[in-house]
Amino acid sequence: QPASSSWNELFITVQRCRDLQSRSSQQPNPYVVYKFFDFPDYPTATVDNRSHPEFNDLKSYSILMDEDLDQYLKTEVLQFYVFDYKEEQMDTYLGKARVPLLPLTRDQEVSGVFELADPSGRPAGCIAVTLRWKLPYCPSPGVTMATEEAQLFSEHHVGGVVDPNQEQANVEAEKTNRRMEDVKEMLQEEKEKLVNPHSKAAVAAISKVALPRIRGHRTQERDGAGAKRVTFVDVTPAEDK
Repeated sequence: QPASSSWNELFITVQRCRDLQSRSSQQPNPYVVYKFFDFPDYPTATVDNRSHPEFNDLKSYSILMDEDLDQYLKTEVLQFYVFDYKEEQMDTYLGKARVPLLPLTRDQEVSGVFELADPSGRPAGCIAVTLRWKLPYCPSPGVTMATEEAQLFSEHHVGGVVDPNQEQANVEAEKTNRRMEDVKEMLQEEKEKLVNPHSKAAVAAISKVALPRIRGHRTQERDGAGAKRVTFVDVTPAEDK
């Protein structure tokens, strides 16, 4: 790592969970898994037989303050998954919490208690976490320049005079052009299918059936007699970021 102000260090602390409920009659053996930016998935230690576990787990990340990181912090949330080490189904978690990252771009600490939701979306306890920078958050000059240019463009655009009639006419013309292109494409495909039912167009028409998205895969890390879930398939419905 070069000695440069473009590098910073982020500290993520998983402090504790409260009101965790196992799917069995026994108390859970909980641990937490999260994945920050492009770093590998990180699992905390496991706490045995606790519905109110204390983790006090501190993880630090040395990060380059570049445009990719800035975009990630402004558009994503950090998801914390709580698993039960006793659970036999590898893709079943006790709860999931979504923690906003945007305050980090304003050099603010993210700290608090966040509600956990089970795979059905029902309340499943809570988790306390803290995210903070070692040094003040200073994006690289390229990120700052791009932001300033975007602000200038926005101010210029807002200050300009726009003819509402002309703007509406442009929108309608664009819609009409798209419709015409769609009709032409459909007619061409139907023509090809009539000429040759085994043509590429016919095959393409059949292949337009939507396929399910594969959101990930799971691997196992051996730790004692069992295996921790590190990367896994989240079967819950997609959420708006």
